[in-house]
Amino acid sequence: MDSLPSERDALAWLMAEDDNLNKDEPQLAAAISEQLKHMELSSMDYITTRRIRDIALRHNPKKIIEVGGGIGYLSSWLLDIFSVQKIKPEYMIVESGNKFAAILLRLTQRFNATEWTKILSMEFQELVGECNAWLLSNQALINSSTQTAVNSPAPVPSDLIIIDVGDADQVECIRDGLTILSKNGLLLTVEPAVPFEGASNDHIDQFQHWIDLIREIKDTHRVAFSPLKTTTLVGIIPK
Repeated sequence: MDSLPSERDALAWLMAEDDNLNKDEPQLAAAISEQLKHMELSSMDYITTRRIRDIALRHNPKKIIEVGGGIGYLSSWLLDIFSVQKIKPEYMIVESGNKFAAILLRLTQRFNATEWTKILSMEFQELVGECNAWLLSNQALINSSTQTAVNSPAPVPSDLIIIDVGDADQVECIRDGLTILSKNGLLLTVEPAVPFEGASNDHIDQFQHWIDLIREIKDTHRVAFSPLKTTTLVGIIPK
């Protein structure tokens, strides 16, 4: 009898590319990519976003929080795959500034996803505080097989959290996000760039905070690094 895969092997499988999925950029995602250039904005690159799509579909989350929605490049990839599924996930896109809320709302309307997708203009750290208070007060209902906890401020405990907020707030958002992950939940983010010679003190400090975080969680979480063409995608899951 074949032995069961280890947690490390299972996470490596989860983070891998899915060769059976379409590698072409969805039509709306391609349009948003052009819009990003015109607006002089940045987002995760095509290869990183496609890998997140592969992982999300394989992980099959029921509750998703995307942090740092921007104008919806990654969101368009996720909406593209989940909108055709019979059972839709609960999906929240968190964008701290409300200037992109209307764009994200129109995106969800294009996919007829407004019933199962919510746009929230709010600082993620503030949202996590509300979520942890709700989880604490509804713990018995969450663990009940006969009753249902309602009116949660976000889809929690979350099966998938994606953090894309830039280096300055990344570590804080990850640390907060880990507190609202489900037992088998997965947090995805991109590893910060290693400081180059002559980098600013802020950049050096931010990368040190990242190193400190990885050391801090090594006993409670399993961490996988997937090097891609221009980035390294990081997956974090509770042990």
